Amino acid sequence: MTKEYYLFLDETKPNAHGSYFALGGYAIQKEDYENILKPNLEKIKTDLMPVPELPLHLYDMRKNINGFEFLSDVQIRNSLFDRIKNLIQNLNLNVFVASIDTDKYKNMYYNKTNDIYDIALQTILENFVHFLIENNAIGSFFIESRNQSENKYLQICYYRLLTGGTLYIDSQTIMDKLSILSFPLKSDNNLGVQLADFIPVSFVRHLIGSKDYCGLYRLFESKLYKGFGGNMEDRFGFKRLLE
Repeated sequence: MTKEYYLFLDETKPNAHGSYFALGGYAIQKEDYENILKPNLEKIKTDLMPVPELPLHLYDMRKNINGFEFLSDVQIRNSLFDRIKNLIQNLNLNVFVASIDTDKYKNMYYNKTNDIYDIALQTILENFVHFLIENNAIGSFFIESRNQSENKYLQICYYRLLTGGTLYIDSQTIMDKLSILSFPLKSDNNLGVQLADFIPVSFVRHLIGSKDYCGLYRLFESKLYKGFGGNMEDRFGFKRLLE
């Protein structure tokens, strides 16, 4: 029976602390998501959060805002992050991240640039398909819904890659390996997407020299997809574009 993987993705945009954009997330086998990640993360949220339905969002959790004021209690904060990290550590996840310094990109190409989301998505898609080939599997993309215009643009990018291929992989292989692109709403309380929120920001914080918050970067770095030969995580796991 062919294995099926879900790829949950999120993004982090340039801000006052740096000009990096990153798209990142993780691949997990469908059965592991349904039977291990979902019930265990639901249990963690039920045990430690006053409103378990509140979507996890790392920025709000770090700042104790927008429903996460309860994390001002250091004991609860430590318990929540420790249990989430322990769950991640024990799951068979493969992490994929693509980052680009947007200021460097604009300067290097004299402002004659393509959409950074499109570039990062191509990289992630190509590396995820490589992973699916290696594991004789098929896969689906899940990216948290933004607004209608952004979703439409991303859908167009996705299907253009399916039908046109990428620099390294032909379109037929991509269409054979990938199925749907879904946009779960925040109200859907999709736990897979919520966990993906932790990933791109952790890698960007590493790039700009910020503290590894709660050891998340080190944990996700250990889960990077190693790629061909099992030792090419800089190419297939964490791709730093233009670097």
